[in-house]
Amino acid sequence: VGSEMCIRDSYSFDDPSAASVESITVTAIPFAGTAWLGDRVSLGIAGTWADGRLQDPDRGELSIQGLTDTQVTLTLSGRSGATSVSAVALLPTGVETQTLFESRVAGAVASELLPFAISNWGTGGGVGLSASTAHVVGPLGVGLSASYLVRREYSPLDAEQFAYRPGNVLRLVAAVDGTIATGTKGTLRVSLFRHQDDLADDANLFRAGDRFEVLGSIGFPVGAQSTGLVYGIFHGRDQGTYLSSDGTLASQDLILAGGGIRSRVGGAIVQPRLEARLFRRDDGVEQGYDLGVGLDVELPVGTAVMVPSVRAHIGNLEVRENVETAFTGLEFGLALRFGGAG
Repeated sequence: VGSEMCIRDSYSFDDPSAASVESITVTAIPFAGTAWLGDRVSLGIAGTWADGRLQDPDRGELSIQGLTDTQVTLTLSGRSGATSVSAVALLPTGVETQTLFESRVAGAVASELLPFAISNWGTGGGVGLSASTAHVVGPLGVGLSASYLVRREYSPLDAEQFAYRPGNVLRLVAAVDGTIATGTKGTLRVSLFRHQDDLADDANLFRAGDRFEVLGSIGFPVGAQSTGLVYGIFHGRDQGTYLSSDGTLASQDLILAGGGIRSRVGGAIVQPRLEARLFRRDDGVEQGYDLGVGLDVELPVGTAVMVPSVRAHIGNLEVRENVETAFTGLEFGLALRFGGAG
């Protein structure tokens, strides 16, 4: 069982007139827990309370606060533990109906470029099923999973009362890992996301493009007391279509690359990290890059582990063609893990 106690992300823009934003700050307090109902059945719960604040150059501070949707998962594991089936309920505890000012903050936090701890305050909830299996095939570990989430109808804006239902989501994942050399392990994971049509008052509104993601990572020893990790992720989304008109939403690509070293220093574990994010859209709007450097420190506290963390960011946002602004960001986190050091 682990409990993330607090994360605070803050970004400031050098040219507020270009971005229409001076700064964005999100404080998130996630919670999670798992209870075992026998040897093979577990019940998990996870959610977040978050406070978002956006400083607008003309309107001043805009804000939104509250719970996000809460996920409850009931999992039945196979006798060997290699196979499991889960029923998922996404409870609509979030701030699903928002004022125009609240939706402005929520929309900024949903940015693909800026790595906030949350992406939304509520999407109406839903229910779903998932299944996964993992096996050893020769020298490789192979895993497969599939999930299907049925979304619930809700009203997203106070000012416009209409029934909106996001499209149901199918996710397929295949992963393989194995030893490349002594002490060095590689992982490759491929994911596919397919969305059904979004509906507004039971009429087709929007069809999101298919999404696919490829993740590769390599873990390796660094001396006698340290291990290293490097990774790369490509997340692509095909062009979306507005079904009530001829409009389309540009295709998007998000590329992440990073790495870090995990070292034992006395009784603590120190983890410096580097990460780069590059976000591109076909229409050249709201794209850019973000470079981050950070440090996590694992400190044993009795039977638990306290993990303070800090990350600094610099980047650039191209709001539209020939209009861009640099930005800086700072993230502080504090986690508490139970059950000993990782």
